[in-house]
Amino acid sequence: MGNSICLDSDFLIDLLRNKKEAAEWIKDNEENNILGTTIINLFELYSGAYRAANFENKLVAVKKLESKLKILNFSLRSAEEAGKQNALLDKKGMQIEKRDLFIGVIALSEGFSLKTNNKKHFYRIEGLRVV
Repeated sequence: MGNSICLDSDFLIDLLRNKKEAAEWIKDNEENNILGTTIINLFELYSGAYRAANFENKLVAVKKLESKLKILNFSLRSAEEAGKQNALLDKKGMQIEKRDLFIGVIALSEGFSLKTNNKKHFYRIEGLRVV
C-alpha cells in the first residue's frame, strides 16, 4: 500500500463537480493509497449540500463519496496538536482559519498527507505533508 492521503474540501468539491483534474487524480491514486477526509471536511460538504437548491441530490452525492473514504476524527491527540500549532502560528503572526488548522492537524496526527488546492495556508502547519 502507498501513502495515506487526506482529501481537503476544495479537492472534494472539484471531485463532486466532476472536474477532470480531480477525477484523473483519484483514478491515478485510489488503488495504491489510503484516501480519507476529516470530519471537518464532511461538515463543510454537508453544509454546502444543504444550502444547494437541489439539496437532496447533493446529499446523496456527499454520502456516496463519504462511504468511499476513511473518515478521520478529531481526537485528543489532534486537539493537543491543534493547540501546539495554533500557539506556534500565533507567535509567528501567521494564523490560519481554525477549520483549516483542525483539518491539517487531524491529518498530521493520523499520519496522513493532505491533498488540497489551498497549499499556502496548510504549508504553515509544521510537519504536515501537503500534496
